[in-house]
Amino acid sequence: MGGKGQPGDSRSRGVDARDARGVQIGDNNVQHNNYGPVVRSAYLAEVRRIAPAELLDREPQLARLAAFCTGDGPDTYLWWKAFPGSGMTALLSWFVLHPPPGVRVVSCFVPAGRTERENRDAFIDVVLEQLVELTGGSMPGHLTRSTRRAHLLGRYADASEACACRGERLVLVVDGLDDRRNTSSLATLLPDHLVGMRVVLGTGFSWRIPDDLPPRHPLREASTSALLSRFLDEAEKAQQEATAARREAEKAQQQEATAARREAERQRAEDDRRRAQLRADQWRSAEAARTTPAAWAAAVWRALVFVAGWTSALVLLVFVAASLYDLRVAGILSAQIVVGGLGAMLGLVPAAYRLGAAYGAAPRSPAAWLASPRAMMVWVSVALAGGFFAGAGAADYLDARHARLLERSLGMGGTVPSFEEAVAFIFLVLIAFGCGAVGLHIARKSVGPWQERHRAQVDAEGHPPLTAERRPPRRPGR
Repeated sequence: MGGKGQPGDSRSRGVDARDARGVQIGDNNVQHNNYGPVVRSAYLAEVRRIAPAELLDREPQLARLAAFCTGDGPDTYLWWKAFPGSGMTALLSWFVLHPPPGVRVVSCFVPAGRTERENRDAFIDVVLEQLVELTGGSMPGHLTRSTRRAHLLGRYADASEACACRGERLVLVVDGLDDRRNTSSLATLLPDHLVGMRVVLGTGFSWRIPDDLPPRHPLREASTSALLSRFLDEAEKAQQEATAARREAEKAQQQEATAARREAERQRAEDDRRRAQLRADQWRSAEAARTTPAAWAAAVWRALVFVAGWTSALVLLVFVAASLYDLRVAGILSAQIVVGGLGAMLGLVPAAYRLGAAYGAAPRSPAAWLASPRAMMVWVSVALAGGFFAGAGAADYLDARHARLLERSLGMGGTVPSFEEAVAFIFLVLIAFGCGAVGLHIARKSVGPWQERHRAQVDAEGHPPLTAERRPPRRPGR
């Protein structure tokens, strides 16, 4: 390219050489040739070094990357997250070397073991060189630490526009941003104004957006993110499949054991229900048999025979023994025993009626009636001795008092009861009531074991919960 002024024209024409790679100026065989260096990035050699020879089982991820880079969606950032050892670098390096048609990739894979300043400088050098190559220009001169970031951000738009003119889409792929590699400041070097450009970002799972990123940066609003599953080789796949099969077998065994246990529990519950139903039926039958009129009559008859028989025997024994001392004392003691027998009848007959067929004591055997026959005989002996002495004392008092009254009344003392006679009568009545109470106590004590035995038998046979109407009779006096 050249230019010169016309003869007689003091003005020279200007030459626009902004996109020229060389400029030749001069005339009269004097030329000035200026050529800028052509930038060619060799970073793909580094990518080939870290890329795998073959990428296995990543077809869904590659398809998603291709769809994102060639699609027209509103998302400009695709943020992949991965745990260590998941194969993120292998996936992205393979994609950089094998991009979809119509996609021009600029990449940077951050290595480990560098400081934050070294990673920042390396990122600017690597990415800026690739962007300059796409724009067909040369590296800016006099780059400083203060101007390098501005040149990088400006080249993003230039490279994207240059790719669009060629019918391509510019995609920036950055991998290695995690908490272990001192890469927090690299987020500020990512483009924030993406016109027709896409960014694929591979980070660690725990990596977070730094606080110094601009509030309106598109990375803060990135809605397209995914967790990269861990890559497994054939041995690991076989091991996982074996583990999964073993877990499925264990799960099936547990389900079978659970089903068998539930079936056993159901069968046991059914057997318990049947036994409970059988016991309930037996209890109802026993209750029906116990409360028949014939059972009631037999129970009352046994109680009456017991009270009447033993009362008569005691009266006869006392009358014979006491008549040798005093006939009146024998009469008093016999009356006391009869009163005690009536008290025993009042306590025993109603309880025997309520027990019905469950009251099966033999009238001739006291041991079958009493819980502790020896203790009961002791109490009966004490009661008889007390009654004997009380009756003898009462008889002596009546005889002496009657004699004195006859002397004072000149033979008329027996017609009108005196105060002393009334007191003696009351004393005798109290003795009679005491004997009745003793008989009632003996009846209650004698019927108690039969009631307890009936309750134990009913509980052993298993009966449904008793209602107030069907509850077994309580012990008298409780």
